[in-house]
Formats: sequence, structure tokens, C-alpha cells
Amino acid sequence: MELRHVEAFLTLAEELHFRRAAARMHVTQARISQLIRELEREIGAVLFERTSRRVRLTGPGERFRERAAPGYRQLHQALQDSRRDAREIGGELKIGYLPGMGEPVTRVVSAFEALHPGCEVMVSALGLPEALLPYELLVSGKRDVALTWAPDGGAARAAGCGLTLGPVLAELPRALVVPDGHPLAARGSVSADELGRYELLNLSNTVPQRVRDLWSPRATPSGEPLRYTADDVATMAGRSELTAEDLMILVARGRGLYITVDILLERFPFPGLVLLPIRGMAPKRVVPVWTTAAETPTVRAFAALAAAPADGAGAAAGGGRPVRGS
Repeated sequence: MELRHVEAFLTLAEELHFRRAAARMHVTQARISQLIRELEREIGAVLFERTSRRVRLTGPGERFRERAAPGYRQLHQALQDSRRDAREIGGELKIGYLPGMGEPVTRVVSAFEALHPGCEVMVSALGLPEALLPYELLVSGKRDVALTWAPDGGAARAAGCGLTLGPVLAELPRALVVPDGHPLAARGSVSADELGRYELLNLSNTVPQRVRDLWSPRATPSGEPLRYTADDVATMAGRSELTAEDLMILVARGRGLYITVDILLERFPFPGLVLLPIRGMAPKRVVPVWTTAAETPTVRAFAALAAAPADGAGAAAGGGRPVRGS
């Protein structure tokens, strides 16, 4: 069954006249008859009673109209909206991404610009902690989209802070970074419920608490509060623009432990640190994030393309492979 079959059926159901239905669809009466016959064969029921004097719906025809009409209207509206969006895509788009995603992001941006030559994309890696807490750079308009870790609690909690999450691009298991002299270092892994016993690095004291809570969990799965350092990482490091290495230096100095993903030390080797898989904690997911109030067709189109398979437009996750980041 094709959309044309449903369109012919619904048009004839309204007109109850083959000539008028054909005129509305700009086809011949014979074509309308052919489409209706094909639809009836596929459904296995007669949808119209036809005589030389009138056309009317049968019982199965009435039921099919009731079920098909709402879906057809929604699909028709979706097509119109998508065509309108395609015409509106253009202008400037500022993208920020997690360190380590440069190659796949470049591939997606190139594909996006080829599809939408009227759009100028500016791309840059994000520093820390803004790569991990992108709220301020998004609401300030410094970036239109951040390719970063999804907030804990998902789209519903993000919406409460005025943020929209795009499709998941990749996911990675979580891990805890500890100094090699730490009591946990000799362990093969750590339970999420144990994390409340240790002080964790506080990524920022400048963003609102409700926003920090999105990216920094406040409690273990069993409900025990997590403890974060009083000073944030920028204060401890003495500067606001940080790198992953700055965070690892703080961990190595014993200033706090850090919840991250299981490939951090593979991406950023650092002697003297140990990475422990965290049991019982959901993986970290990479998603496009943007402010709901500033959403545009251009933003939506980029997010959709970033999530596309690599053999289509190229996924920002590297064709489904894990994204490397901090």
C-alpha cells in the first residue's frame, strides 16, 4: 500500500463521485478505479458499493476511513512541515563538541553543508568544564548546539531547565578515576552505591544548582547523598579554561575523585591514575543539546543528520563507535 492509495480512497470517500475525485487528484477516472481496486485487494474487502447511479462506502470502507484518515492527515502535515523546514534551513550554526570528537564531527559538518549550502557552520571543541556543563554557553548563545553527555534524568529533567536533547549518538560505560595510591585503586571495579563514601570533584559553582544536578548525580542508586568538593575545579586549578589533564592533575593530587567514562585514560594517558568501572550506574550517552527557546529548523536538521548512520550522512558518534571524550 502506498500513500497514493490512501489519498485516492479518502478523496473518493469525500466526493462519492469518481469524476470529481479524479479532478481533485489531477488524474483520470480510470486511475482512481485502479488505485481503489488495488487497495481493496490488499485489504481483502470491498470498500465502496458502485452502481451506475451512486457510489457509497461499505461497512469495511467506513471503518477503514475512521482508522486511516487521522494518520493520513498527520503524515500529510508532517510532509508539509518538513518541506517548510527544508526551505528555512540556513544562516549561521555554532557547534561545540566534546574533546576527541573532531574527526567524526568534521565529517558530519561537511555532509550537512553539502546538503544545505546556505548554512555556515562554525565548529569548535569545548573546553572544560563547559563541555561537561554546557548550560551557560547555550543560553548565552555562544553555541547553538553542544554535542556532549546527556544529563542524568533524561529529556524530561532537561526540559525543566529549558533544554532539548537530540537523538543518542553513542554511549559509554561509566568509570571512576582514582590516584594509584587510593584504597580503591587495587579493586577491579567499584559499586555505584559506594561512591557516597568519597569526595568527588565539583565541576562548577557558577551554574544554577538545578542545572548542576542534571550532569552531576546527587545521590547513589540506593539514595545515599554524593559528596562534592566545596571548591569547584576552576577554583582549585586557578583558571577557568581547563582541559581533561587539569582534572586528572586534581585527582592525582588527591583533591577529589572523578566520575567519567571507561576510555578516559586511553584517550588521555596519565601515569599515576587508575580507572575503575562503576557497577550499577547507567552508561553515559552522547547527545546534541540545545536551548528549547532557540530551536530552529537548522538545529533540528543538524541533530538528525548527526544521528544518521555513517554510510548515510555520517554519524557524529563515528558510525556507532564510541565517542572518545572526558
